[in-house]
Amino acid sequence: MKSIKFFLACAFVLAFTACSNTESDSFEDNSSTFESMKTLYGIEAATLDSQSDNIPTVTAEEMRGVLEALYKNSDASYDCKVEDVEGYYGAGNNKKTVMMTAEYKARTRSGALLENFALCVSLKFNVDKSSVYYVGTSYDCVTDLFTWKGYAASISAIPEGGTVFTSTSYIYFRVSDEGNCLVKVPVSFKGSYDFDAAKGTYNFTLSKAAN
Repeated sequence: MKSIKFFLACAFVLAFTACSNTESDSFEDNSSTFESMKTLYGIEAATLDSQSDNIPTVTAEEMRGVLEALYKNSDASYDCKVEDVEGYYGAGNNKKTVMMTAEYKARTRSGALLENFALCVSLKFNVDKSSVYYVGTSYDCVTDLFTWKGYAASISAIPEGGTVFTSTSYIYFRVSDEGNCLVKVPVSFKGSYDFDAAKGTYNFTLSKAAN
């Protein structure tokens, strides 16, 4: 009888130890995965501000799905879409917006779809005969996974004709399984458009991936 009790006690201790080790290994795996993502994707700590409450809370796995989608498509180039626009400020007879939108699918590690999301940069111009005047830039996204913040793009003319646009923006996450920490990831945007030829291309790249 004593030997049976001893055997049961040993089995219980071994089972408890196995569970403890599994939980410990799982925690270490999560932490190491987050640290590796920081290195790979250039994740930075973000400063809290008055708009921080609007930043969606996601798991590290959900954040990884977004960043992996961007990372995999870093070499993808798209054709610009130009629209005639009425109603925004500035002089000029012909108002145009160069629309640059990239669509992605965020997935979990197992391949399950999290959400479709898109990044869109709109550059507004007044075209007056042979002159082009830059009016402003807007950054838009519709998603429950992150907040995207961009600023005015840098614009320059090239000798071959056309205009080049570049900017660095940030996507913000609040990571629930990392102590609700607030982080941001830099995203580089580059585009060009030739108004005479009526064509142009653009792409979005994780800044870390471009280095």
